[in-house]
Amino acid sequence: MDTADQLPSGPVATERAVDAQLRASWLPLVLVCCTGLVSVFNATVLPMAISGIVDGLDTTISNVQLAIVAYGVFVAAFTITGGKISGVLGARNTQLLGLSVYAAGMLSCVLAQNVSVLIAGEAIAGLGGALLVPNALAILGQTYSGTQRTVAVSVLAGTTGIGAALALLVGGFLVQAWGWRAPFVLLLVVIAGTSVVASRLRLPRTTFRGTIDKTSIALSAVGVLMLVAAINQIGSWGLVLAAEGAPLSVLGLSPVLALVVIGGLVLHTFVARQHELLDADRTPLLAPQVFGSGLNRACLSGLVAVNLLMAGVSYLLPLYTQMVLGKSPLGTALMLIPISLAALASAAATPVLMRLIACRWLLTAAHVLAAASVILLAMTISNQWSGAWTLISEVALGLGIGVGLSAGSALLMETSPASLSGEIGSARGMANFLGLCTGTAVAGAVLMSVLAQSASVRVADSSDLLSNSRIEVTTSSVSFVENDDLRSRLAGMELTSAQLDRAVEINVESRLVALRASLCVLGLAALLPIVTFRHLPSRRELD
Repeated sequence: MDTADQLPSGPVATERAVDAQLRASWLPLVLVCCTGLVSVFNATVLPMAISGIVDGLDTTISNVQLAIVAYGVFVAAFTITGGKISGVLGARNTQLLGLSVYAAGMLSCVLAQNVSVLIAGEAIAGLGGALLVPNALAILGQTYSGTQRTVAVSVLAGTTGIGAALALLVGGFLVQAWGWRAPFVLLLVVIAGTSVVASRLRLPRTTFRGTIDKTSIALSAVGVLMLVAAINQIGSWGLVLAAEGAPLSVLGLSPVLALVVIGGLVLHTFVARQHELLDADRTPLLAPQVFGSGLNRACLSGLVAVNLLMAGVSYLLPLYTQMVLGKSPLGTALMLIPISLAALASAAATPVLMRLIACRWLLTAAHVLAAASVILLAMTISNQWSGAWTLISEVALGLGIGVGLSAGSALLMETSPASLSGEIGSARGMANFLGLCTGTAVAGAVLMSVLAQSASVRVADSSDLLSNSRIEVTTSSVSFVENDDLRSRLAGMELTSAQLDRAVEINVESRLVALRASLCVLGLAALLPIVTFRHLPSRRELD
């Protein structure tokens, strides 16, 4: 921003002008980071408040999972549209609009009297996030360049660790002290303050020429929604063969497969339409060169995988520690804080690492470390949650996640012209939140499927329980509830004291098996994008 022409001349005035410019130059980054903190805080605090929400709204774990997924899927589905809106309205107006919509969603969550309103509030917040996420990189891309841009993007990526740590500690304390609604009240206050900063700040604006293609909006949104909906229903509908809960089946096959195939075809049609629009001298919703580059595709696939891993772990571990181990929200936060602090530290070190290590090997190492760490966590985790290896695996997992998020985002920005910063922000936002909502959905689906199977096998092996045929269904269907609640539900089944103790023990054992299986699946998923990293630079990045 140019403020020198508005200041008096002379050495003192010139010095003041330079100081003002230096101070103002970082304000856009501060604004973007505050917005990022809000987004990460909201996504992280929901799993922390899961037991309070279940009790307060008299709902189920699956419905809370749906609220978590609703936020991510609406960001992913509409972030490409949000990036184009940023070009039309300008960065400042888009920021204010996005914050207003986000605030409306958080207000709905605060006032929610049933889980449907909570889900709707998170979906509304997702629409606000769809405006804010691409706008963040648009602001950074148009404000900074060179090394300063790399630092700015790395700092923005570091807000993931900061936001997660704050959500764990502050959110955990608020939930424990004042209930699950308190963190959303705090978010409303932060959004109000951020809106004041945005209204007073001059942000870059480019002239938009053309129109927004409505067909492309529909294709991108429908494709993402179908994919995530399919993944989210794997547990209840079945992956290949239709389960009892499936709404329909063709030749005994689950509708999940059909949704995945149709969703993939819709997104393929979206990509093809962007090329058609460009060839016809019309404005594409997303510039084809964003996903036409092998380097960009590698970075985006890496971001999907890292966010999938992070979201799955952030959902599973609070659920397990609260429901099985009986920890308070604050106690859960203290157990998980090593992951967030390690992610923050590694994100802060990423700009230096990118100058020392070629991006191909840096990102490969980050994904291998994250995958190995979460598998190690699955092998060492226990119902006591103790031991050096559990702590080591948490720290290593955070280090891998921090580098994966920061290096992937920075490389995307460094290799793209500033004119495409909004488009890159859209693609990055879609990748991030597609990974976030998919991670929660995959983790939940594997968790419930393995839990049911493991409980059934253990009941079948327990001859003292076979006399009561209803025990198998009950042990599987109550899934992740607190142990005391589980015992009270089973108490009305005319079981002896020994049978009741054994039924609770089976459920506890099955939940640990399900948790370990889910963590291993997430770890393997983090390795998938490595095959695309051959498109990344194999030499060190130059300043």
